[in-house]
Amino acid sequence: MTKCRICFQTETEWDEDNLDEHLLGSHAADETSVRAVYSDRYDRLFEDGEPTDLGDEDDSEPDDSGQVDQIGTSMDDGPAVDDDLLDSAYGKKWYMIGVGGAGNNIMDAILLRKHTLEKNNEDRAMVWRGGLAGYGMLNTNIAELEQTYYAQELKQYSRNDLLPNAIIGFGVQDYSGMGRRWDLGEKVVQADFEDGNPFRDRWDMDPQDIRDAQALMFVHSVTKGTGCGSTPALAERVREEVLSDDYVIDKALLSSVVIPSAEDKFGGRARTNGAVGLARISQTADAVIPFNNERLQDVQGDVKPRIDGIEKYNPPQYTELNKPLVAYLEAFTMSSTPQIVDQDATMSIQGEVFDVSDSFRPVEDKYPLDIDREYNPAVVLAPVLGRSRDARLDKSGLEILVRNALFHNKLSDFDPTTAWGGTFLVYGPEEKMEHVSPYVNDNTLREIIGGEEFLNVDDVSGAESIDIHVSQMVIPYLDDVYLWGALWNPRMPSLEAMYDHAKQLKEEGNSRQAESLRDIWHLVDPLFSCLGRENMA
Repeated sequence: MTKCRICFQTETEWDEDNLDEHLLGSHAADETSVRAVYSDRYDRLFEDGEPTDLGDEDDSEPDDSGQVDQIGTSMDDGPAVDDDLLDSAYGKKWYMIGVGGAGNNIMDAILLRKHTLEKNNEDRAMVWRGGLAGYGMLNTNIAELEQTYYAQELKQYSRNDLLPNAIIGFGVQDYSGMGRRWDLGEKVVQADFEDGNPFRDRWDMDPQDIRDAQALMFVHSVTKGTGCGSTPALAERVREEVLSDDYVIDKALLSSVVIPSAEDKFGGRARTNGAVGLARISQTADAVIPFNNERLQDVQGDVKPRIDGIEKYNPPQYTELNKPLVAYLEAFTMSSTPQIVDQDATMSIQGEVFDVSDSFRPVEDKYPLDIDREYNPAVVLAPVLGRSRDARLDKSGLEILVRNALFHNKLSDFDPTTAWGGTFLVYGPEEKMEHVSPYVNDNTLREIIGGEEFLNVDDVSGAESIDIHVSQMVIPYLDDVYLWGALWNPRMPSLEAMYDHAKQLKEEGNSRQAESLRDIWHLVDPLFSCLGRENMA
């Protein structure tokens, strides 16, 4: 019996007579998923992105052996993808760049996770191989770079190799960092671009690979001078010097950023840098994913993946913190991997896929029209990742999974009832997703997420709605069901603490730091004035 690999309904549940008609009748509006999951049928069913009229066309087209099943589906689940395609950057999800000490550590954790999966011959290694178009590391501190897995093992770089390949401010600083000064971090980037384009001429990153990826992601912190000051300037330069300006819609650019807690022990400088860094990166980025160290510490161990060697290359205080962060990005990477992994029935990822832009573009047109802003700020995506080990999930089990994700395993501090909506992905092995899928198809899971205890979709004023997008996927090599989520623009105590401290310093301070804040305050307000449901149009 044939089952649709997008909605997981069997042929007996379809209103249509065959698979082609079902795809056009039930999934024509989700052309991206049809293209990704049924690439062999896509050209026949769509022309220029629009559904075609099948007319009396016979759906039963033989495969190479001449065999077809009862409703025209090839007996073969599809050929394995060519290694050349997997090794190409084109169409893969991310090009990732770790900036500064924190960004280098997180990038190391991602690369070590990829190596762990490959070394153990785990099928999940295909997620990173098929999703990571390329990567790079940049820093102003040569000592931090020298200690990375990237430099020591992957590239085997000496100090002399690192200077041209990974240093920001080559020849214009002493390579010892920016001393928590965001303004200095910005200056050294500008110096790098005065006489050329280091992405093309010097840094160990291929501009074509960056252009070929679906999206570019910067990984960094906002407490020190490099992550806070250099990253926004780098993002601007990527837009201007690397990415094509011929497109009507720009390539997606995201920032995964580690932020200080509301009661951070580092004090005022970290909060001020946080406010400035987030505001400046939000000028260029489409979306910002803030991770809070306090929440990363508190999440349950069931979303901390195995990463061999992380203790050697990450500082002791960050080895456990970076594991759930990597798990979240791995799930995000998985969400559109079906476009390039092989379709062998024993390991194919099946279901709805969403592109990077699907995580933030639906909220962009919810911003008010009548506010005079210096710029349109990035969408803030609050990250959550829940897990259920239940053998068979029913409605009450899904409620527990949602609670686990939105309360126990949220990776930043926020109030879900203040979000503008969100994007969610539920995924797991086929034998468990068979029980979950009906609750997705009849909107039960969406109703649970939107309930009063969670996103509380009925608590909204005005004409706009609180939108919740839920996708589902079968991942054969998992044991449990997971719920990944990105909530849009909720109120976040740690961000409010940054803003309040910076505002007080701007209004009452008599220091150079206060004066520099006053000079750029017109850039700070737009981002923070959009957080919370009350600020939605």
